[in-house]
Amino acid sequence: MKYLALALALLMTACSPQAAKAPEAPPAPVAAAAPSPDALSMTFAGDLPCADCPGLRTELTLTRDAPYSGDGTYKLVETYLERGAPITTTGIWGTLRGDAVDPDATVYELNPEKPEPARRHFRRVGDDEALKVLGGDRTPLPDSLPSTLKRAK
Repeated sequence: MKYLALALALLMTACSPQAAKAPEAPPAPVAAAAPSPDALSMTFAGDLPCADCPGLRTELTLTRDAPYSGDGTYKLVETYLERGAPITTTGIWGTLRGDAVDPDATVYELNPEKPEPARRHFRRVGDDEALKVLGGDRTPLPDSLPSTLKRAK
């Protein structure tokens, strides 16, 4: 009789509305958050040499087309020191492998579709901590000249 009562109690528990409820589905995976727009944009700034003025204040912003992309759009703001208003240019940029000194260097090239040689190659320093300006043939500028744009944001 004791076993019959125990079996009856188990049967009633198994048939209760709580037990009949279907097991809950596992929680849906959470989608990865999209990268912030700041992660897609890098700004570098510094003063570069100028042939007939004290210097060229330069700010270069590279914006990637997508996370981890090696190309995108740029905005270059150059101000001739002691000479008036800034000059802003925009366009596209791409990534090249190698410069005249280091075949493994990462080089950002402004306006790859145009044959303009002036200030269009920048060698990546570290993990985008700075950029070094390269000559038209991807050679470094002389050590005596300032050639570094430091990461501003």
